Formats: sequence, structure tokens, C-alpha cells
Amino acid sequence: MKRIVNAATGFIYYVSLTGVTGARQELPASLTQQVRLAKRMTRKPVCVGFGVSTPAQVRQVAKVADGVIVGSAIVNAIAENKGKKQLVPNVGRFVRKLSQNLRRK
Repeated sequence: MKRIVNAATGFIYYVSLTGVTGARQELPASLTQQVRLAKRMTRKPVCVGFGVSTPAQVRQVAKVADGVIVGSAIVNAIAENKGKKQLVPNVGRFVRKLSQNLRRK
């Protein structure tokens, strides 16, 4: 991990799980501890992605990471709304619901 954070530029994309990307019911139990470890090794922002797909997961990750990356869940929302007149508003609502969980109190 130290070698990666030293070589990285811009930000650290912390992959939350191994395997194929996509929605998961739960994120790994060790995620918080591992992200904190990465943050201790660098001043670069540490952003977490892979498997993050629900507002609850965004809220969980936002507590420890500098950013949250949601990909597959947004692609799925687009696919579910493909051909519908309300595609953009529906996907926009989904993204807003996710992003509301980024606000730290």
C-alpha cells in the first residue's frame, strides 16, 4: 500500500473489495480500518469505490473516505430507465439520494 500511495498522483482510488465490480449487500468489515491506514500514509485524498451502491453504503464510506465513487449502481439505474421519457430525472433523483449521504454533520 505504501508503494502505491507514493507512486499515485491526484488521488488514491481505494478498491473496496476484490473481484468484479457491482452492487453488494455489504461492504467488507475491514474497509474502515484499511481506508484509515491508507490515509495515514498519504496526504492525497483517498476515495473509495467498487461495490458502493446504496445510500447507506455511501454514508458508511463517507465517514472515513475523502470521496465515494459509485459506478455500477448508476449504470444500472440508467439501464432500468432506458427508453423511458423520465430517464434523466429518475437517474438524477437516484444520484441525489446517494449524494445527500455525503454531507457530514
